[in-house]
Amino acid sequence: MLFDSVLNVGGVLARNGIALAPMAGVADVPFRQLAWELGAGYLVSEMVSSLDHLWDTKKNRLRRVSLKGVYPNVIQIAGSDPIELSETAKKVVDEGADIVDINFGCPAKKVCKKFVGSALLDDIPRIGRIVEAVVGSVSVPVTIKTRIGSTPSDLMGIEASYIAQEAGAQLVVMHSRSRACRFKGPVDHEKTAKLKSRLKIPFFVNGDISSRHSASLALQESGADGVMVGRGAVGQPWIFRELLGEEELSLPEKWRIVRRHLSLSYDFYGKAAGLKMMKKHIKAYLIKLGCEDLSARAMKLEDPDVMRRLLSVDQMQQEFRTEQFRKSD
Repeated sequence: MLFDSVLNVGGVLARNGIALAPMAGVADVPFRQLAWELGAGYLVSEMVSSLDHLWDTKKNRLRRVSLKGVYPNVIQIAGSDPIELSETAKKVVDEGADIVDINFGCPAKKVCKKFVGSALLDDIPRIGRIVEAVVGSVSVPVTIKTRIGSTPSDLMGIEASYIAQEAGAQLVVMHSRSRACRFKGPVDHEKTAKLKSRLKIPFFVNGDISSRHSASLALQESGADGVMVGRGAVGQPWIFRELLGEEELSLPEKWRIVRRHLSLSYDFYGKAAGLKMMKKHIKAYLIKLGCEDLSARAMKLEDPDVMRRLLSVDQMQQEFRTEQFRKSD
């Protein structure tokens, strides 16, 4: 097995070194719950803003909900002011966070233009001050997520990781692309391997991990202690079982997981909002499970019960399902 060893993050033990990435709008509570049930050992919340006027918004509150039976509870915070971030860290710890993660890796333009996320790679000293302030404000481990650099030609993220370690960070997650690359082009896990020489704390490698083979290759090339799976888990959350070396699920079993995800979303958000949040996942599931021809029509559905019926019939009955779908459309 590749990643079944317990991982120690500053004294907090994660059951394995397989992590789900904190993807905004994707890695919500229902998806994190599902990932945990399928074997992931380290789940990071969607990015929580440090700005006071956003703290009590519905979106921010839902992102901070703790998952029952899941440990550790890792909450990711984002901002650029050390004092604001330290205050936010205190709040999430008061709400039950076991680990506080700081986002220095998001490449989204709307985030970077506020000098948050990977934009902070242009100010390495500030990253050090932020980590030092957050570490000094809470009693739980503090971790960071970042990228190799600002551009493919620099190693600012590598340097930021060393600075963060010196400031007290207990784990680094490194996406093997630069900010400029966003999610395009090949990952460079070999460049990520430069972390190993000076890093005394564990680190995860992230980027284009979508199978056991790609995870094994990423681990081998980077020398990382674990992997963080992002987009590679969308439409196939059973990847976490695969990484643990468990037997591949049958098609009916995969459909049951899809329905489990839908139920979790309906229970958490309510049916109408749950369906809206699930559509990106449903589209990915239909593509992965060989039903791409239905995805465009499924995206138009507004009735949660009709969607539940659509997903209640497995691939072996696709002809029947397609006919029923036409009738309900």
